Amino acid sequence: MTEEHIRTLTVQGVSYTYRVMRHPAPDVEPVIVMGGVLEGMYDWAYLEGIVLPRASLVTVDLPGLDPVAFQGAERDNVDALCTGLEGIVDDLGADRVNLYGYSLGAAITYQYAQRNPERVARLLIGGVPGRITEDLVARLREATGLARAGDADGFATLMSGALLCLEEGHHVHRRDLTLGYLRRFMRNAARAPRKVDLLATALTSRTRPLTGGLKGVPTLVFSGEHDHLHTPERQQAFAETIPDSRFVTFPDCDHMLPLQRPEAVTSLVASFLMEEAT
Repeated sequence: MTEEHIRTLTVQGVSYTYRVMRHPAPDVEPVIVMGGVLEGMYDWAYLEGIVLPRASLVTVDLPGLDPVAFQGAERDNVDALCTGLEGIVDDLGADRVNLYGYSLGAAITYQYAQRNPERVARLLIGGVPGRITEDLVARLREATGLARAGDADGFATLMSGALLCLEEGHHVHRRDLTLGYLRRFMRNAARAPRKVDLLATALTSRTRPLTGGLKGVPTLVFSGEHDHLHTPERQQAFAETIPDSRFVTFPDCDHMLPLQRPEAVTSLVASFLMEEAT
């Protein structure tokens, strides 16, 4: 029977909470899931049916992080988060793990694999972050200003427009449902100053480019066709820096691909992390 445990660690003054659903006799290494700043440790139920029959599933509550982890124009914003992931793997007592990271989670898991390739069985990453345009940074900062001025609707509209592809010439699967979800989420976030700070700093602060390549870890990179936040062309170029990696693009999706097509993520986890691991 699967056992569930909630653990909290503190690394460099940053509090991490993670949830482990532990398989009693796994035949595949634990699967650690790290999403974007909008995703918490209870947002991955659709992966349980794929992972839990064969492995332990670990999910991480990134929204629980203090915004200070992202602040400082000259510091590497991913560094403390990667160190936190190292603490989680050590706390699990696992020799090796499978990693799935999306958006901010992709940067964290990739950097972890660079530091600790011998402890990563397989790496699945999507929505890989790079430099965002100055125009988009300006829009996100404008949105933050609206939230701090008490305009929750204005904040929700600008944030949703920044994260989603709303161009009429592009078909996006479940666009209306995703837009409605994001607006509700952002309206609620606007009323919590700490969430506004976390979103603002995570999305607009500087991060070290994901460079240096990666050797010895089977890797698959995937992207939504209409991801304008981190374009598929840029993500494919990034994937080409990893020897023997694979790159997959999903049509009719943008940066919110996991919300628009969770079955696509489930399929990749099943085929790449579970089946190919045997």
